[in-house]
Amino acid sequence: MSFRVLKTAMLCATAAQAIGSNSASAQALSPDMPATTAPTTAPTASGSAAQTSPAGTAGLTGAGGTSPASVEEGLGEIVVTANRRSENLQKVPVTVAAVTSEQLQSRGIVNAADLGGSMPNVRVNSPFASTQPNFTIRGIGVANEFNSNAQSPIGVYFDEVYQGFRPSHGAALFDLERIEVLKGPQGTLYGRNTTGGAINLISRRPELNGSNGFVTAGLGNYDSYLVQGAVETTLVEDKLGIRAAVTRSKRDGFIKNAGPENGYPGVVGNKDFQSEDSVAGRLTIRAKPTDTLDITVRGYFAYNDPIGSGGVPYLLGPGQTDPLGFSRANLGRREVIEPNQGKFITKARGVQAKIDWEVGDVTITSVSGYDTGDYDFSFDFDGTPNSIGEYRDSRSHFYGLNQDVHLTYDGDKLDIIAGLYAGKQQVRTFQDLLYFGFLNDSAGPNQFNPGGTFFSGPGAPPATGVSTTLGFKQRQTSLAAYLEAKLDVTDRFHVTLGGRVTRDKVSFFDSYSLLRDSSFNDVIYAYTTFQPTNGLPILTGAVLPELKQKATKPTGRLILAYDVSDTAMIYASASRGYRSGSFNGQSVVLAPNAVGPEYVNAFEAGFKSRFAGNRVQLNGAIFYNKYKGQQVQEVANGAAFIRSLDGRLYGAELELTAQLMDNLRITAAGGYLNTKYDGGQFLAPGDPRQMDPRGIEIGGNRFPFAPKWTASVAPEWTAIRFDDDKRVVLSGEYQFQSKQEYDFFNDRQAVGPLAQGQKAYSLVNGRISFRTERFDVSGYMKNIFNKYYNVFGINTESFFGNFFVPGPPRTFGLEATVRF
Repeated sequence: MSFRVLKTAMLCATAAQAIGSNSASAQALSPDMPATTAPTTAPTASGSAAQTSPAGTAGLTGAGGTSPASVEEGLGEIVVTANRRSENLQKVPVTVAAVTSEQLQSRGIVNAADLGGSMPNVRVNSPFASTQPNFTIRGIGVANEFNSNAQSPIGVYFDEVYQGFRPSHGAALFDLERIEVLKGPQGTLYGRNTTGGAINLISRRPELNGSNGFVTAGLGNYDSYLVQGAVETTLVEDKLGIRAAVTRSKRDGFIKNAGPENGYPGVVGNKDFQSEDSVAGRLTIRAKPTDTLDITVRGYFAYNDPIGSGGVPYLLGPGQTDPLGFSRANLGRREVIEPNQGKFITKARGVQAKIDWEVGDVTITSVSGYDTGDYDFSFDFDGTPNSIGEYRDSRSHFYGLNQDVHLTYDGDKLDIIAGLYAGKQQVRTFQDLLYFGFLNDSAGPNQFNPGGTFFSGPGAPPATGVSTTLGFKQRQTSLAAYLEAKLDVTDRFHVTLGGRVTRDKVSFFDSYSLLRDSSFNDVIYAYTTFQPTNGLPILTGAVLPELKQKATKPTGRLILAYDVSDTAMIYASASRGYRSGSFNGQSVVLAPNAVGPEYVNAFEAGFKSRFAGNRVQLNGAIFYNKYKGQQVQEVANGAAFIRSLDGRLYGAELELTAQLMDNLRITAAGGYLNTKYDGGQFLAPGDPRQMDPRGIEIGGNRFPFAPKWTASVAPEWTAIRFDDDKRVVLSGEYQFQSKQEYDFFNDRQAVGPLAQGQKAYSLVNGRISFRTERFDVSGYMKNIFNKYYNVFGINTESFFGNFFVPGPPRTFGLEATVRF
């Protein structure tokens, strides 16, 4: 598809009368939303939420929504802040998907993992279920990197505040105004490690006009329940308001704990794995003392305490056995015996503030945030009652401080945004690991020969398990300055040019690995970056220096946009993204290693259009990215290494929203993605199965979690309309993804089913709702045909298996919402 073809398609598409403005890029508005949801007054230059809902409505994940209205005027309007200013989404010359609160309800999106199937070339995969989602956009993501100090190349922002701790990304999504997903590197206005894209979660804030609120309650299978609510009141009309929101959800596990019935009750008794148990709250105060000064302050907390993380290993011995003869042959696909599997506790807390101050034609905006996070889990990943591979204890604490100040100027022909950013974050991690613990049982007490590799020959002590405690701290400071200008060369032709300079400093310190004997007595440090005070020796013979990296890197973008008509545009862009260097936080015996920064050079051309009397929206894009220095994690013989790889990707996306009739709307989206690593690159050096001493060549392999084809179709039909206030709505969604790989080796390393990747699969969801202005009652079903598929897989063949995390089975339930 060439740029000329795109322009020709646009000219044809807009030959019909086109009115109205825009709608979500990949999602449809509910057919029962007001025809126009944009505010009647002009938004501020950097207002966080330009879309509003009628008083007395609620917008939250899984409930709420707007009151019914006619749809005869066609599709409504969404205003986003993807470019750090309020803009009509259809006028933004980049690929942005904006999911409104109404769409969150109609799609049944209740956590971050639900976002993946509804957007082309967007995946959400994780070894820790919804607690820690790993986002992948257009083939770029964190892949199988599970270290606590690893930062995602997809920048996640809560109300424009960067979230550097990945376990906090799974914090409950509730009382949201919308979610914006920006595709491609964001190297100008955002810039914190956003080589793949950015996700901005925007919560509701007080409207400063009257009072409103809602309560939602739901029940479902697996003994699940959901309670959400919000209340808002105006203390001083147009001047001061407050909004409080809470959510509570709980659900039994999807993975049966077969341990108790087989004599292995474990640390969680008879509770099943991959459960859900979360509570979260948010308090927002908004003050507008003058027409030119707008201040919003938020405080939030989130607490998740599920049982286990939910994995189903595949054992590689004959008849799916481990080295001690245990067999999984009699267990079902969603059954495990993992006696050392425990809870996965995550906590997130923070305070954020945003100030918009209009000074003449300039708006000064300050965005501040202080966030902390914790996780604490025990993780048995071998899938057997025997001690083969487990995290006996793993704990991390994080804090982050972010400050952004920028100036926005909107002129007749020239718009400018210029700003400064400063950020600091630190993560502290402690882990207690035990590999091949079954060896300790036969070795006897106080023996030390980890894995039998330290001593050999006559008189050598027996082999013991690899038992170690390790820890580290990583601190990062980031400073940046950015400037972007949009020039209206003519009434129809626009040029945007922006740049950013980022200075990063990353330090990895207080790191160590302390090896223990079969009785868990401390014996020797494998390495350390500090002088031990306990008198134990160091295997390396000396204290290692701290690891540090510094980098000053420029990034930016150029966008050319042309308005074919009032409701159609074409655009082309070139951009560069950057992700700071990283260190290996998972080194048991060898000293941690490091990799430098990664870069993406991205090129995109696309179009956005409305036609057929504002009843049809068609958007599309083609893109090409060149990736250099992708940070990946390689696991070999129980040790983890961090590597860097080069590659390229290209693809296309097409998104359609059509109001076919007043009572029928269809949203459809499709994505194509072709990824490939450059030739001449090798990983796993010294792999005994390879003739080449450099290891396994991965040239030509596909990126992990990057299926070639993705698609979704979501109809919404108002089946019965009693009057303007009462109606019955049927909605559904079909999702498809083709085969995806689990790691960068593809089929060249694993000997188990991991090498086959996840085969193509489809999911079907459905919902029926009775809606009125003040209350809704809905019944839903997800994964109607109970399709079994895996959302994550990792090579654990050093521990005699492949580790998989299955997606949720069929779930169903009822929800009711009352608005006031």
